[in-house]
Amino acid sequence: MDPGQLRFEVTKSKISWGTYFRDLMKPRFGGGVPAATFEDYSGRGPSVIAENAAGDKRVVAVTKKLQEAKDKAVVVEDDFRTLGAAAWCERYDVPPSFVSG
Repeated sequence: MDPGQLRFEVTKSKISWGTYFRDLMKPRFGGGVPAATFEDYSGRGPSVIAENAAGDKRVVAVTKKLQEAKDKAVVVEDDFRTLGAAAWCERYDVPPSFVSG
């Protein structure tokens, strides 16, 4: 990949096992909602990741569902192509040095 280019990918939810078990036990030991009502036990849902030519990765967007992340990745990539690097970086709060890195 050439400098100034980005690759986009989608990653699944990251499960924080400590949070998972804490949330699972809440109904039994006071407070909280039954575990069956939780959509996602992690602190971060499926993510759209941008990777630069140096191999550095950055989370650009986080969604609740995997399909939403896939759809968002298409939009993010299209924006990068149509807006240009400077405007894309401003829109997605990414430092310009990330793109050139």
